[in-house]
Amino acid sequence: MKRNKQQSTFINIGSSSLLMVFLVLCLTTFAILSLSSAQSDYSFSKKFAEHKTEYYKASSRAEMILGEIDQLLAENSDQVTARLDGKEIDNIPLSCTGADGETVISYQVPSGEKQALNVVLLVTNDSEHENYYKIQAWQLISTEEWNGDNSLNLIPVE
Repeated sequence: MKRNKQQSTFINIGSSSLLMVFLVLCLTTFAILSLSSAQSDYSFSKKFAEHKTEYYKASSRAEMILGEIDQLLAENSDQVTARLDGKEIDNIPLSCTGADGETVISYQVPSGEKQALNVVLLVTNDSEHENYYKIQAWQLISTEEWNGDNSLNLIPVE
């Protein structure tokens, strides 16, 4: 019995070609997935860097305002409420409240479009403490109201 050599050669060529096509498709798919992942990582790191830059600018501005408040407290810490309430430093309005012998100074420095750096200072007695104030809050807060309505109409109501 003679075997048909043409048929076995054709099957061998076809299977290796199919294997090569499959490998090329796999490599192409992995290359596209890697490119997509790199693009999303790049856009995330760009947004993160912008957010951090805005935060550090706001923090630097808040530190400068804090320095000016420190100078004002060094001059005369007795009449703090009358001198600082409603005053603006670097176009940032200060709020000064006093109750129960404690004076609290607060201000907000904008950090981007939707956030602000909230600073709250408790004025201390300089004879008992090293500093004129104690930082009670130094936090990033949202300035926009959150709307949690993310409902999806999956089933149409008739």
